[in-house]
This record gives sequence, structure tokens and C-alpha cells, in this order.
Amino acid sequence: GHSHVYVLKKFGMQKIPGVRVTLISVQSDTPYSGMLPGHVAGMYSREESHLDLGRLAIFSNSVFIQGRVNKIDRYRKLVYLENTNRPPIPYDVLSIDIGSSPTLLQESNIDSPMHITAVKPISKFGRVWDRLISTIPKAAKVTTIAVVGAGAGGIELTLSMQKRLLHEGKNVKFIILSKTTTVCPSHNKKAQEIFLRVLKERNIEVKLNFEVASVRGNSLISKTGATVEADESIWCTNASAQRWLGDSGLDIDENGFVCVLDTLESTNTPNVFAAGDIAAVVNHPRPKAGVFAVRHGPPLAENLRKALLNERPLLDFHPQKNFLGIIGTGTEYCIATKGAMAIEGEWLWKLKDWIDRKWMAGYSSHLPEMPEPKLPQDHLDAASAAGPDAIAQISKSFMRCGGCGSKVGANILSRVLRQLKVPTRDEVVLGLDSPDDCALVTPPPSDDYLLVHTIDYFRSFVNDPYIFGQISVNHALSDCHAMCAEPVSALALCVVPFASEEKVENTLLQMMSGACLALEKSNCALVGGHTSEGAELAMGFAVNGVVLRDSVLKKQGARVDDVIILTKPIGTGTLFAANMKLKANSSWIDAAIESMLLSNREAGLTLRDVGAATSCTDVTGFGLLGHLVEMLKGTNTAAEIELNSIPILPGALECAEAKIFSSLQPQNIRVKREVINHEQFKTSAKYHLLFDPQTSGGLLATVPEGKVNETLRSLHELGYETSAVIGKIVRRGGDQESIILL
Repeated sequence: GHSHVYVLKKFGMQKIPGVRVTLISVQSDTPYSGMLPGHVAGMYSREESHLDLGRLAIFSNSVFIQGRVNKIDRYRKLVYLENTNRPPIPYDVLSIDIGSSPTLLQESNIDSPMHITAVKPISKFGRVWDRLISTIPKAAKVTTIAVVGAGAGGIELTLSMQKRLLHEGKNVKFIILSKTTTVCPSHNKKAQEIFLRVLKERNIEVKLNFEVASVRGNSLISKTGATVEADESIWCTNASAQRWLGDSGLDIDENGFVCVLDTLESTNTPNVFAAGDIAAVVNHPRPKAGVFAVRHGPPLAENLRKALLNERPLLDFHPQKNFLGIIGTGTEYCIATKGAMAIEGEWLWKLKDWIDRKWMAGYSSHLPEMPEPKLPQDHLDAASAAGPDAIAQISKSFMRCGGCGSKVGANILSRVLRQLKVPTRDEVVLGLDSPDDCALVTPPPSDDYLLVHTIDYFRSFVNDPYIFGQISVNHALSDCHAMCAEPVSALALCVVPFASEEKVENTLLQMMSGACLALEKSNCALVGGHTSEGAELAMGFAVNGVVLRDSVLKKQGARVDDVIILTKPIGTGTLFAANMKLKANSSWIDAAIESMLLSNREAGLTLRDVGAATSCTDVTGFGLLGHLVEMLKGTNTAAEIELNSIPILPGALECAEAKIFSSLQPQNIRVKREVINHEQFKTSAKYHLLFDPQTSGGLLATVPEGKVNETLRSLHELGYETSAVIGKIVRRGGDQESIILL
């Protein structure tokens, strides 16, 4: 919410040593309510009207977790997410800014095929709006949209929707349903008259004294029995809160909002704060409006800092009673109200546009460049607030032991293992259920099988340890999947940044929970490992597997006229390099993570069983061309690559065009010597992506031409939607280079 983006920026500019900030949000970008109607009207792009939370999280050095909260435990200080596979998130101080939703009818009062859409949470409405634009036909039949609720927000949204849909050539009619005797009942009479006039000029019908009691078929029925026929209904009624807040034991008001003191701290739970729409300031009740959420930001940030450092008393916040509201009409014309004043004009649109763009820039393009903090070794403020144990641990952190003295303690490991669902297999004789000096695993049943051994390890490049654990497993198992080997057992190597015991325990638990989930999906047992302290979060796995001697897919074996298939898009290296520089959109990073979370297991089996693949490898650190050269090494074959056929992750080309590359890129690009026509393509950004190092990349395989269509169809059905033919194998001419770009 709007309060929390201020908090994130403030914490990024004034970091508190010893404090870890975690942001939990369903989406990686969130719309700014002041610009959403303009976005709906087509006046702002999505990027212009949405805040990039991933970028703010990096700026503030926060852990960013995408998920939906459904419970908090006030006594154990834990936050639970809807994803039941994930352990709860611990906290010392908690702040809630999750917005509100319109009050809808009870399900018993709805019997209708009509789409009933709440305008809040705003993130959900955006998806519905995209559907409306694409599905409402350009036809003679009129599509009627009823807007339930006649407050300023509902009217502004109606005018914006109408403007956009009419501009798109849609045949639509809007009806506003007000349960009161006027529109904008919280505004002055002059403002109400202006709004009624504008609605009339725009041919938008207004039904007054129409409080919807039920929906039957395509009819919205009022408490008096009057009906309105509609194809869609958008609800902009009085706000309500999510039920889990009250179920968690927080004090709530009659509408479910969190009751807070003047300090924005919960009335019954110390160190839990609420702001924005979800907060009900007991001594200062105010309407649910974005202006109050924005004003909550500064006192909330200061009081969170005070709570973390145990500095009491907290600051009181007294919101203003009146505020200037500038309300759009879907065009470059606005209406402004404050108290008894109401004015209108095009100049107000220019003022509103300037205010909104300036506010957005402060959290996006105009984020300040912050130097790396140089912390004195005696800076123990946060540790002092956490208690004497924390002070003792932090004081010792400046001389941490090496060797076995750097291991994570046995008590922490035992507690983590007790909470994990550790995957196992029948072949495991001694594993984590009865740990010994070594794991014991039954060897393959006959000489028809070969043992497979592989290892991989890297430091974290995402700030969510649960996601990092899953990606680490997929990357490590990818060598097995490329050979169509069955991974049997894995040993984990984990490095956890130094912190207090409970923080180390939770970081390790989150990371290993993600890893166990991914291992289970590939039917691979976790049989042991090693965990130590270090400067940065890191993880790796030593994997053992088996493969039938006659079924193994090797890196070399491509034949002339084979077709080259790539199962996943490339671009993770440049994207995460840009992410470190705050130059990547969160939607790009979301797509990259989604790709990395897709295991190569089914792709490998499909390439072998359906495609009769002649060779296969996984595309990882050496980049697409580096791994392709390895496949052709020592053979009499070369590869023709169609540059424009290579699937690329969203945003990767933009990053490459901006010349943002991974630190491994300069080494990978040395393989350009194998490209016959390098000079022809050396200025192409897309060409440079061929050297981009991939994490948990796809499979690169050669398949007989007659098997291509069936193979691609199977891959697409299995979720490898961007799988594509990127070239073919040709005969090599003497000592010529092995790659020809087309």
C-alpha cells in the first residue's frame, strides 16, 4: 500500500544496522490509486501507473516474498501464507497495509451469471479490466455495465471506463446505482451538482435511492424491488476488511478494520502496526481515501524505527480533517473539492497529472543512489533493542571462526530438520531419518545401469530464500535431466549469513523447505549435507543418480540434418544484472523466476522418448553458444542458428540493448571465435544474449527432422511453452568455425 512504499524508501535511505526488512505482497507491482482511473481511461501506461515493488525491495535491501497472507500468530510472532508448503515468516515488528475491498452481497443473495467485480483490491480489478476490454464486442448489441456505488471513486472510474471503451469502439451503456439521494454524498452540494451535470453530459444514467439487495440472472434488485438489467457490475461500495485480521485476534472495528492508536500501533497487540485503508484510527475516524494512506507513511516509518530500537514513547499522528480531492473525468478535465469549495477545469487535470507523476517518480525513476553503508563495529542499536543475547552474538561476529568452527550449530540443524518434510526413496538405507557419518544408498540393481554424479553451487541472486532453494535444486538436477538420468540422492551445501540463532534457523528453514519441495517433485532423496556461516546466502548440491546404459542422452551425438530445439527462453544473466542496478522491471524478474522454477525433468524425457533426440545438454553458465560449441566439439558437424527464432525472456533484450550484462559475459564471449560471421552480428543486442550465462536454463537438444512437430507439441503441452526450433546441424567444412548465424 501507499504507506508502505514510503516506509521502504525511508528504510533504504536510512538503513538500520542489524534489521532485516521483509516485504510480503501478492504481486511484484501495485497500482497507484491516484493514477488507476487514468490508466483505465488509456491516459497512462501500466508502467507509468504501477509501483515496482521488486525494485523498491532491492533499494531498501529487503527480502521480497510474493504471497498472500491468511493468518498471523500474535503470540509466536509468525505470519502464515496461503502456500501451505512454506514455513511461516517470523517477525519482531509487523506492519499491515493491505488495503480494503468493497462490501459485496452475501452469496445467498446472488444467483447470476453476471460478472460481479469489486474495484478493490485494485490489483484484481486490473485483470478484470483487461478482460472487459478484450471481451466486450464491437457490436450493435449494447453491453450494459452497472456501477454499484456513487462515491467520488465510483464516478471517476465510471467516467474513465466509458471514455476508454468508447474510444475502443465498444457499444456500451453505463448506469450508476446510488443508495442515497445524490452522488458523492461525502462532498459538498456544489460538487454534487457538478458531478451530476458531467454524468448527464456523458449520457451516464444515475439511479438514486437504489440500494442493491440481490442479484438474480442479469437483474440487480433494490431493497424496494426495483430492478436494473446489466451484463456486468462493478462494485465501488463501502469498504470492508479481510476476515483473517479478526480471526488472528487483533482488535477490529465493526467493519473488520484493525483498531490502532494515534501511533498507528494496534490497540491490543504491541509491535503490530496498521496503516492506510486497513487501519481504523480509533481517536480520528476518517473515510477510506488514498490521501490518508499517503500521509500515514512518515509517522509509520518513524514509529517502526522506534519500535525496532525500543525507543518509547512513539509519535502520535493527527490526520487532517479536510483534504483537497482532485477527481478525474476520464479526459483532461478534473473536478476539485475541499470543504465547501468545488471548482472544475482543464488546468486541474494538469495540476493532478503533475502531482501524480511527481509522487510516482519519487519511488521509481528518482530513487536516490545510496552509497554502500560503512558501519562502525560498535553500532549495536538494533541488537540492544533485541536484548543481551543479541548484543553478545553481534559483538562476537567481527571475529568468526573458520574451519569446523564456522558450522551452523547442531541445535539449529536439529530444529530445522524436525520441521522439514524430507524427501526420500526406497534405495536410501541410512539417510536423515537416522543420520550417520555417511549416507548409505543401495546401488543400481544390475550392470544395465550406470551411476551418474554431478555437483553445482552458487550464491543467491534472489532475496527470497524459499524461492532460491527451489531454483538451486532445479539447477543442480538439470545435468541429470539432460542425460535422462533418474536423480536418486542429493547432499546439500548451505551457507547462511551470520545472524542471531533464530534468524539463522528461519533462513535455513525457508531455504531448505524450498529445496525439499523441488527435490520431491523430481523424486530425489535428500540424504545429508553441510551448513556453515558465511558472508552471503549460498547453496549447492552434490547429486547421485542412475541411468540405463542404453537410454542415456549424451552431449555429443548430433547428426547432419538434425534440428536443434531449445526448451526455455534465455536472458537470466542480463536480467539479474539489471535487477542489481534497479534497471529491471519486476514483471521481467517474475517471468525469469517462473522459468527457473520449471524443472527440466519432463523436457528431457520427452526429447528422448518422443523426439528420439541424438544429443542433449542443459544451458547454464557458459551461455547458449558456449554449450552448443561443447556439443559440436570433436565432431565433423556445425550448426546453423536462426537468431530471430531463439526464445528470449521478457526484458532481456532491453537490458542487452542498455549494455547491462552479467559479470561472466566477458569470459563467455570469447567463444565468438567459433562464429563464422561474428562481424556481421557483433552490434546486435540479441546476438550478445547468446553468451548470457543462464541459471536453471532450458535443454538444448538435436532431434531428427521427422520428429520435430510431435516433440514441440508434447513440450508445449507439458508447460515448456516457448520451446522452439532454433537451427539445424550441417556438415562442417574442414577447419572452419562451428557456428553459422542466420
